[in-house]
Amino acid sequence: MKLSDKTAIVFGCNGLIAQAICKKLSKEGCKLVITDFKKEQADKLASEIKNAIGIGVNVCSEKEIKEAMDIAIKKYGKIDFVVNSSRIALFKETVELTENEWDIIVDFNAKSMFYIAKAALKNMIDNNHGTIIGITSKTANSGPANLSAYAASMNASIGLLRSLSCEVRNNNIRVNALCPGYIEHEELVLGAELTHNEPPDEGIYIQFSPLINVANEPEALANMVVFLASKEGEFITGQAYSLWDDDLTYYRNLGQMAEL
Repeated sequence: MKLSDKTAIVFGCNGLIAQAICKKLSKEGCKLVITDFKKEQADKLASEIKNAIGIGVNVCSEKEIKEAMDIAIKKYGKIDFVVNSSRIALFKETVELTENEWDIIVDFNAKSMFYIAKAALKNMIDNNHGTIIGITSKTANSGPANLSAYAASMNASIGLLRSLSCEVRNNNIRVNALCPGYIEHEELVLGAELTHNEPPDEGIYIQFSPLINVANEPEALANMVVFLASKEGEFITGQAYSLWDDDLTYYRNLGQMAEL
């Protein structure tokens, strides 16, 4: 197994993408601390895989993130990988967005990336080793209609991760982003809950290309995480990868609602 001597902490596990990542890391022998905004989600996933514990973490709280890192270090002695898959979305026209809604979305998606990376780095710098992977979104490039706060937060996250990769490359720490091609139902549900909007219908997601097979993308992203975390990916840093490409992400504004 590629990662049998490694440990990881994963933030945000309620969606299919994060679940696939956790299961793949475990299959490759990685020891895991799994966190989620809702503790029951983290506990459930941790109970389904080997060498994992679940804890509840509000990623808008720097204090709770630091505590989660401390738990991981206390249990496993070090943190080799950090994956942040905490994301929320709200499908709403910009002129209808309130300042509070904007702040909630941007803080949850982008500020959390800052808090998590900052908290992880002390242990990684001390060990002269580590990998940080942020799960962002293709919307950072496509800029689809009715998702301006989400797209802005993803651009901010990618900019942060790329800048950080330059700051820590001499510490043998690699930092990359992965950009899924669709927004998961769970992101929309939690986004609606935290902003006090109506939740989306069951099974609804938002995609940005008619070409992508959404059902297969979580496993493909999980394979990319393992590659970036393993020896084979040790020379890759400062990148933001999508698993597919097309003409300006299906002409930028033709993202569509669809049912799984």
